[in-house]
Amino acid sequence: MKRTPLYEIHLDLGAEFGDIHGWKLPRYYVSPMEEYVSAKNSNVMIERTYLGKLKLWGKDTLDFLNRISTNDLRGLSPGMGAGTVLTDEKGKMIDFMTIYVLKAEENYQEVLALLSYEAIDKVKTWLNKLIIMDDVKFQDVTDDFVIISVFGSGAGELIKRDFKVDHKHFLDISKMPVYNFIRGFIENAEIILAKVNEFLIPGYNLIFKNDFAVDVWKLLLNRGFVPIGHEIFEVLRIEAGFPIYGKEITQEYNPLEANLGKYVSFSKGCYIGQEVLTRIDSHNKLQRKLVGFVIEKGKTKSRVKEGADVYSGDEEIGKLTSVDFSYGFQKVIALGYVKIKYAIQGEKVEIRSDDDKFPATIVIPPFSI
Repeated sequence: MKRTPLYEIHLDLGAEFGDIHGWKLPRYYVSPMEEYVSAKNSNVMIERTYLGKLKLWGKDTLDFLNRISTNDLRGLSPGMGAGTVLTDEKGKMIDFMTIYVLKAEENYQEVLALLSYEAIDKVKTWLNKLIIMDDVKFQDVTDDFVIISVFGSGAGELIKRDFKVDHKHFLDISKMPVYNFIRGFIENAEIILAKVNEFLIPGYNLIFKNDFAVDVWKLLLNRGFVPIGHEIFEVLRIEAGFPIYGKEITQEYNPLEANLGKYVSFSKGCYIGQEVLTRIDSHNKLQRKLVGFVIEKGKTKSRVKEGADVYSGDEEIGKLTSVDFSYGFQKVIALGYVKIKYAIQGEKVEIRSDDDKFPATIVIPPFSI
């Protein structure tokens, strides 16, 4: 497993480590329950260096990305970002990508893209296949940058104390649209500070070179941010209903099924997979939908498996993709795909995992606790 520049710091904080997307990262520091409460009520931080990172540049960069992904990326300027989905010719998902536009001149654009670490080789192969006459180059910079995400209602105020920019009249960072970013400094570290709203909690991604990882982490810790591990981060993701690569995002499903429709443009013109997605949307042909489940038999996480079948009566209607224990519900919750006619809030179903059967209720994400 890969280690990040913050490994020793996590060790000193008493972290219990696990394999997180191929990296050795904290599962938790104190206890999952305490970290869940902190995530809901305090300002928290988590290392997310595990994300894949690509730098793309050249005069056709934005046009190229617009033609190979689902969102409308036209008109983006430096300081703006967007989420978009890479789809194949059948409209199936290759990966979800976040792009940050660093430069956007007439003859040169530069973009930093964040994606799933497990998908990065597949995405690089896909890009190489599609770059033909385009003036686009890319480089895998995954190992060059650290990412620390901070979340909480007071996160912006805490960050502002130390974040410096050249603008004499800089606006409140809390007013930045989601995915937009500014570039500045925390002490000697040059930071890309990007607004996020993952898991329905406002926050920011801090992206910067590895050399400054320890100093920035310690500063954030001293400012009052509470470290949380990836065990709780996964619970928050499921509660928000956001899909990830290898579970909900695979080439078995399309972005409309995965509730990623807000990242799909039906008006920007042709892109890979556009014809299929447009036909599904215009003819109301969606076959299945990503939904949530509350398992009604209490603390049975170890017995409810990802990949378990979902039944309505004697009809198999779908499968679970992610399973975890929610400290808010005090029950096992899950995400999974079901046939569209069963994707109804409050629908009663049965989960069949190995030889066990569990009654469950469908929830249309996000979960409301």
